[in-house]
Amino acid sequence: MSNGLRKELKLSSMIAMAAGGMIAAWMVEIKYWFELSGPGAAFSLMTCGILILPLCFIYSEMTSMMPYAGGQNIWITNAFGRNTGFASCWLIMLLYVMAMPTVAYGIASMLGYLFPITSLQIKIIASVILVIWFFLTNRELKVLAKLQNILFWSTLAVSICASTIFIFSGHWHFSSIEWFPNGFSGYTAAIGLLIMKFVGFDLIPQLSEEAKFPKKDLWKAFVGALGCTVLIYSMAVIAVGGIVSNDWVAQTDIVDPRVADIIDMHWLGLIIVVMGSLTCITTLSSFWLSASRILYGASKQRQMTSKFGELNKFGQPQFANIIVGILSIYFTVFAPDAWVDYIYTIYGVAAGAVYLMVALSFLKLRKVHPEWPRPYKVKAGTLMGIIGIIFCLWVLYSSITAMNKGAWLVLALYGVLGVILWAYGKHKEKTDPLNWTPVILSPDTVDSSEDNEEQQA
Repeated sequence: MSNGLRKELKLSSMIAMAAGGMIAAWMVEIKYWFELSGPGAAFSLMTCGILILPLCFIYSEMTSMMPYAGGQNIWITNAFGRNTGFASCWLIMLLYVMAMPTVAYGIASMLGYLFPITSLQIKIIASVILVIWFFLTNRELKVLAKLQNILFWSTLAVSICASTIFIFSGHWHFSSIEWFPNGFSGYTAAIGLLIMKFVGFDLIPQLSEEAKFPKKDLWKAFVGALGCTVLIYSMAVIAVGGIVSNDWVAQTDIVDPRVADIIDMHWLGLIIVVMGSLTCITTLSSFWLSASRILYGASKQRQMTSKFGELNKFGQPQFANIIVGILSIYFTVFAPDAWVDYIYTIYGVAAGAVYLMVALSFLKLRKVHPEWPRPYKVKAGTLMGIIGIIFCLWVLYSSITAMNKGAWLVLALYGVLGVILWAYGKHKEKTDPLNWTPVILSPDTVDSSEDNEEQQA
């Protein structure tokens, strides 16, 4: 079995794609982090990043073993069957599709630093951004990869410079930092809830078919993307926390640019807004590409319509891109004002469930299929799997206990839609077996000769 996705991504591009999915407009969202644990969120972020490392190594091994678009869905399907795989696929789609309207909102919200903007105008601007991005995602991936490389690495440099300027501005004082206003409980809750800010490392499996570097080096993409994210976020939190109070952060609209104004560096505020907007573009690109490839992978396993597997002349899954675009614009137009409060908890539930199933699949497939080639094999695999499982259970607990009625309603409606699609697939298996007979992608069913040649090169 083969597919038409083109191998166009270098290691640096893969890191930029993954980190771009994690690093969004923190200057808008940082208010929520401070609400959880104040500037102590920096330590919550670091701890969360450390606890995610075992998952990164697990993902590295699983991706090197089965480097197919669709990633987690395919791994879980091999371990626990098609129904469980479909459920994971649907939850992963939720992670990606829910994020895109938020990213578009981030760009539009930052424009409020430059001129007054209404809620309706924000929705219109966000929708226009998504429409433009739809056309970009249907071009060659190498074009997007080059754009992503430029935007991400520039963002990394600017963000670190901005945080450094804040710290050495003369207005920053270590004694002014109100570290943990909610105590240890706020710190631990943030560890679980801030998993949302690291959803991005799991974009690598979706793009692994298009990687043109050895699969044994995939771990470098995971660790590199995670490291860049922790560095940028932690520095931003500490840099802001030493200048303004937690109460001030809670009452402002967009944090970092306003802090720049406080220290009489309006020019820096303008640079941060431009940089933040570019950061949102890299995030939007990463999530969009990954969402379309989740649908692509599901179509290859005949869990969804084969339409999602059709490629245009640029090697892009065009129909999948259309569906992703429609869902993104729908969420953008109809998302309530409390959307950011919903997505943190919903993200935690969805990510915790998917990552838990991946860790369990990792342990099971090591036992039942030790013969499958693993170009990268994580050391102390059982220990890594156990740590991953415990962390995922904590993420689920933290997120479920923090969910409100609105979040439960959104999650329930999304679940109902997933059940409808699953039932439709089951119906088609019976009525159209030629096109819907189940397929499970694995090293036993996929022609891996090209990958073997690559590893030997």
